Amino acid sequence: MFKIDLHIHTSLGGDSLIEPQGLVDRAREVGLDAVCITEHHSYDLSEPFDEIARIANFPILRAMEYRADNGHLLIYGVRVTRGNLPSGLPIQKAVDWAQKNGGVAIPAHPFQHSLAGQYLGDDLLKIGGLFAVEVLNGSVSPEGNRRAEKAAKKLGINGIGGSDAHGLQVLGKAYTCFPTPVASMQELTAALKAGIYYPVWNKYYEIHSEVTR
Repeated sequence: MFKIDLHIHTSLGGDSLIEPQGLVDRAREVGLDAVCITEHHSYDLSEPFDEIARIANFPILRAMEYRADNGHLLIYGVRVTRGNLPSGLPIQKAVDWAQKNGGVAIPAHPFQHSLAGQYLGDDLLKIGGLFAVEVLNGSVSPEGNRRAEKAAKKLGINGIGGSDAHGLQVLGKAYTCFPTPVASMQELTAALKAGIYYPVWNKYYEIHSEVTR
């Protein structure tokens, strides 16, 4: 299986301790095959990773985390700018826009309250046209993840996993397994739409926790 952490923030976004040059070594250490950078509100901020990926010979995909009116979306496969998708739109409108333009929009940590007071919660069940929901988030409470997984099952859609890392100690804690390698955003978008994947907790962190106790 091909293991990708689909939700990572770095110092390029201004709210993470993860420096770009240290990311690949940590990703390899925890057993990942690829990562996806999802800086808040900006696709373009992660552009330096194109060169880092080439030099390291390690797949680094680029997406973004979008703030809708009452929740967050991970948007893959389409370049988002403030000009074509202003922040704070109704979440259904943002989902429709992303997918109309060839991308995939996936609600992130839907049962976690944000610092801005946003909370999607059970309104997740009202969103149409979803391919998946983030059901394993390495930075969310077990109850938040459990409720997200339950909602995904009710909607009849798949779930993804990502660390939501803002520090190297969390990177890869949760990830998504795909049956075949994913080397580009086009391939990732197609795979997400196909629905053949599943979220996983990283056993590296279980072993590491046992060793350090």
